[in-house]
Parts: sequence; structure tokens; C-alpha cells
Amino acid sequence: MKITLVAAMDEHRLIGNHGILPWPFLPNDHAHVERLIAGKKTIMGRKSYDTPDRIWSKAGNIVVTSQPNYQVDPGFLVMNSIEEALDYYKNEEEVMVLGGAQIYSETLPKAHVLELTLIHGQFKGDAYFPEFSTDVFDLIHRQDHPQDDKHSVAYSFLTYQRR
Repeated sequence: MKITLVAAMDEHRLIGNHGILPWPFLPNDHAHVERLIAGKKTIMGRKSYDTPDRIWSKAGNIVVTSQPNYQVDPGFLVMNSIEEALDYYKNEEEVMVLGGAQIYSETLPKAHVLELTLIHGQFKGDAYFPEFSTDVFDLIHRQDHPQDDKHSVAYSFLTYQRR
């Protein structure tokens, strides 16, 4: 199984601020993530599930939480650990990890691909994508997008692959 981490982050790896995105909504990024996860199973933490910016796949989704009896919408399953979620998806070709910070930290050592949106700028927040080394991951694709009338900040789509 290929594990792909999908995240948007600013220039300091910031990914969240009290459960929401720290930057204004970027429609092209949202559409990009929807394309990446289409037809694939996803894993996310409870905080990512609870965010108003939540994104999910019609193919299936797991919410990882230690909260007992946590209730989720149809199309979602609850599991108590990343290991349990990955075992449940063990026969999938690719699994998409959608965050948050703790889930990314736990899955980064197992990840094959990082699909990152780099938001150009620095914002205030409290959740960060873990550090990763370019000795381990190679940048294999970059697509830059300028600020425009629908996107108040410039951003880049980056794809890293484990060596």
C-alpha cells in the first residue's frame, strides 16, 4: 500500500489555527485535493474531521480518535489508532492521509509521497506539518500559482517522493 500525505502549509509548515485553516479559502487548492483523493480511501484525525474545512472521499474515510463512542457521519468509520486504520486499508493500492498534525507525525515515517500545497506567506496558528528531510524525499513536481482575484495569496503545488 502506498501512503500519501496531503496537506496545505505556509512557509513555516503551519497547517492550522484552532481547528481552521489560517489563510483565506483557496478554491484551486480545494479542487486540487478533491482530485488527489478521488476514488481513494482517506485517514484523518478527529480534529481534521471536526473542521469546517473538512474534505473527504466518496470511496471511504477513517477518523482516528481515542474518544470512546465518537459519532461520525455516514461514509466515515472510527478507529482508535493509525495502525488500526492502516491495517483496515491494507489491501488498498493507495491511502490518502489528510491530517492533522499528530496524524501526519505518525504517518510521515511510513509515507511514500507528500502532496503539499505551499501557501506563500506566514500566518498565525497552532498546528504544524512535521519536518521532513530532502535527503529522504525528492521534489518531483512543482506548479506555482500567483495571487489572483479568487486567491488572495500565491501558492504552489509540490509533490515529494520518498527515495
